Amino acid sequence: MNTSTNTSGAVQENDTTSAPSMSVFLTLSPNYPKISAFTSFIGWALITLAIFLVSFFVDKIQVHIVTFPILISISLLSGLFGFYSAKACGYKEGEFELVYKQGLWWKKQTALSFSRIQHIDITHGPLERKYRIATIKFFTAGGAASDLKIPGLPNKTAKILRNKILQYAKLESDTCEG
Repeated sequence: MNTSTNTSGAVQENDTTSAPSMSVFLTLSPNYPKISAFTSFIGWALITLAIFLVSFFVDKIQVHIVTFPILISISLLSGLFGFYSAKACGYKEGEFELVYKQGLWWKKQTALSFSRIQHIDITHGPLERKYRIATIKFFTAGGAASDLKIPGLPNKTAKILRNKILQYAKLESDTCEG
């Protein structure tokens, strides 16, 4: 598999074994898997800490000693899963659609036609701001079930993608009016 960097700064994977139309998926920010691993790990770590504190300070509640190593293991496995599932995500821009792939075991690809997009939001959480990445959300005419969210894009890439799709929408509306 060959990799290269495109003009928007995203790393591009070229799989030479499949059809050319399905071969080019752009990867997300290199920092996104780290953030995903951290947030997955920290959720379970906070649950473990809460159980430990309650069992330590409340005399009537006793937690079996095996519970903590199990919860710590779940925290670590959750972090690893978050890391590798984030690395499995990618997107590609077609002429008239955007395709997003995700999943380690249960793989999913979602294609979203530019013409169905009603508006686009770019959001930045605290960790995303620190690492200069964004989540771009596409809201469609089909309702919440047909919306698409792509997390972990570099800020610059998210803005370029939003502007490109908005430009397409403007051209589409000008064509319909004229």
